[in-house]
Order: sequence, then C-alpha cells, then structure tokens
Amino acid sequence: MSERGSFITEYIYCPKCLEVLKGVLLGHEKHLMSIEIPHWNGGVKPLPIIAGKIGGLYSGEELNTFEFEFVPEIKKTICHPIRIAVIADEGERIFKISPNQSVS
Repeated sequence: MSERGSFITEYIYCPKCLEVLKGVLLGHEKHLMSIEIPHWNGGVKPLPIIAGKIGGLYSGEELNTFEFEFVPEIKKTICHPIRIAVIADEGERIFKISPNQSVS
C-alpha cells in the first residue's frame, strides 16, 4: 500500500538555514514533491517556508524518512533550531531540530 503524508517548515529567518532546508527538502518526484510557499504579491521572491508531500511504501515511512534521513542531514549544517511538522497517513510529529554543537 502506498502512504502519503504532508509536511511544512516553520518560517525560516536565517538565509543559510533556508538554503540547507531547500537542499534537503525540495523535490519534484513521486516520493518527495515540495515547494517554497509563493509570495502573495506574485513576482516577489517566495516566502521562506517549505511545504510538500512525502510518500512511502509502509505505514509510518513518512515519519521514518524524516527521522532517519532528512533530520540528520539538516542537523549537520543548520545554524539555528528548526521545526518541521509532518502529518503522515498514520501518525504525526513535529521535529525540533537543533544544530550539531561543536566541541571545544
């Protein structure tokens, strides 16, 4: 059975963090279809929010993909905490992602 979920980031104020999220979360394929939310004034650059559809082959795979693939990748290079809400066919979760901390 095919599973379909949706996700959305919080408003991202940091341009560096936004670029990281775009690199990980923007996709145009069956299992990941996403966009930056368009601005209400048309030609102006999009809002710094990413939303989309995440798919899977088993119940809860959407959540597993975020937890075990996307979150670790995002965590490596963001500089500010980020929240991403994921609503799966079975379950939901708000991922609170903090940057990796450097050890001095």
